[in-house]
Amino acid sequence: MLSADAATQWKGTQFMTERAGGSDVGAIETTASCEDGVWRLYGDKWFCSHADADVALLLARPEGAPPGTKGLALFALPRRLKDGRRNTYRIVRLKDKLGTRSMASGEIRLEGAVAYLVGEADHGLKQMMEQVNLSRLSHGVRAAAMMRRCVNEAMVCARSRVAFGKTIIEYPLLRRQLLKTAVPSEQALSMFLFAADAMDRANAGSKEAEDCLRILTPLLKFRACRDNIPVATGAMEVRGGNGYIEEWVQPRLVRDAHIGVLWEGTSNINALDIVIRAVGKSRAHMALEAELVKLLDTATAIPAPFRDRLREVLDRALRFAEHIAAQGALEDNARKAASALYHATCAVLMTWEAAQSGADARRALHARLILEHRLSPQDPLTPDENEWEREATEILLSERSVSIAEIAGLLV
Repeated sequence: MLSADAATQWKGTQFMTERAGGSDVGAIETTASCEDGVWRLYGDKWFCSHADADVALLLARPEGAPPGTKGLALFALPRRLKDGRRNTYRIVRLKDKLGTRSMASGEIRLEGAVAYLVGEADHGLKQMMEQVNLSRLSHGVRAAAMMRRCVNEAMVCARSRVAFGKTIIEYPLLRRQLLKTAVPSEQALSMFLFAADAMDRANAGSKEAEDCLRILTPLLKFRACRDNIPVATGAMEVRGGNGYIEEWVQPRLVRDAHIGVLWEGTSNINALDIVIRAVGKSRAHMALEAELVKLLDTATAIPAPFRDRLREVLDRALRFAEHIAAQGALEDNARKAASALYHATCAVLMTWEAAQSGADARRALHARLILEHRLSPQDPLTPDENEWEREATEILLSERSVSIAEIAGLLV
């Protein structure tokens, strides 16, 4: 299990979903029986990716344990027993999935399979959530990487395809469409790097980083995975009809983008986790606020009025999330509050990144686009006549880096 040799190391996975218990984990029906000092598992797992892994973590309810999540224990399920024989579970069938076909997912039937209890029997869900949160972070990284691939494909096509005598990147509508794919891609990049850094610091013992990570992980999973879908579709549209043909990469990118809103909790589940639990119960947003304010305070190269505007928007997003968390009847606003927190966090991070010595200051222009289009009121019946945005678009779609001095006038 600890081998660094790819030829001998065990491959791991987790099996959680059941027919009765998907998002409702407490409804899990798999049971665990201690027979002659050996734990044996009985039941079905409905959606098991990497079904032939060497060891799987899964939740089961020991006999006599209470209902709901409190009665769930965490078990490690080996594929083979100590004597080399296969463990007593079967892959009933593989799923015919929309996407992510290169990684098989199947249905597992446990028929008295030998397993090993991990930790305390009444701490199963809490322990499993540590693995789930790591997986949520990985989904954010995957979404960021897929969006960057989509943007790269769209940019190459836009710069090389000629229509009506000009390359298509010269047309205003397409330039706007390209920005709609680029901005979410850059947001996800900043967020996953910030979350990964927080994880490193949390693993090193920082309580502040641990609290910050508690809210960053579902934030990244919630928004980046949702943004991946329109970004993939937009990139396909830039390529035109060829983007719909399987010989090109776009169909696979479109299919694979959708899994992010399903694995490790749907968008609704993650939004509720952010607002009701991370904000309302854990108060993790306070640690996030402290981190972001500190970053803004050090970004002194950025014009002060722009940083003040960011502080105001960040404060409004945090207080809005607190309000929704405190008012249970307003739960239907959880997604709105979660999105606001994500966008405000991204805008601060990108501004701080732009202020670093030698950095490409274009990231601050992305931050302003987030402020204007995601965190400010818009009249849908008013024409867009923003000269600053035309100038910003010209800079953002270029392939050159810029300094803060060059764009300071656009950060007002």
